[in-house]
Formats: sequence, C-alpha cells, structure tokens
Amino acid sequence: MSDFSRFSRQGEFVSRTIAGETILVPVRGRVGDLDSIFNLNETANFIWNRIDGQATFDEIVAQVCSEFEVDRAAAEADARQFIAALQEAGLIAPKSEG
Repeated sequence: MSDFSRFSRQGEFVSRTIAGETILVPVRGRVGDLDSIFNLNETANFIWNRIDGQATFDEIVAQVCSEFEVDRAAAEADARQFIAALQEAGLIAPKSEG
C-alpha cells in the first residue's frame, strides 16, 4: 500500500457504538460472521470514519497524528495493520484511480 492509496468500504456490515466503543460486524448472506467482529477503539474508529474513497492513507495517518498526538511511525504502523485486517475481511478495497 502506498501513502497515496485510497480505500473505499465494500460489502455489507453492521456497526454500533456502545459505551464509546464501536462494534463492526461483516454480514455475509444475511448472517453475521461472528468470527470477524471488529471492536474498534477510539483510534480505529477514527480511521474507519475516514475511509471514504477520498482521503489517502497519508492524509489519514496525518489526521491520526494530529488528533491523538502520536508519532508518525507508530500511527503509520498501526494504520497499516488495521487497514490490512479490514481488507482481509473484505470490508474495504483500494479505490481505483480511474
């Protein structure tokens, strides 16, 4: 993934915020895949809300650094890991530039 990659949400999912924590459940064939539930902490939820097909990976990381006062290397590593997990679950995909 390059710093200029953009991602968009894919597939069906249900999300709920309960007591400040967001729960994200992929839905396949009208049945929730309970093995793929994501419990999003504040930072992961912040990233998830910015995956809109417009913001680049680099822009999202810069926003994370600003919002949470974390160093760039840590923010980038965590964002890459989270985005990779979302891709593996089929919840996001790279947005084509065309």
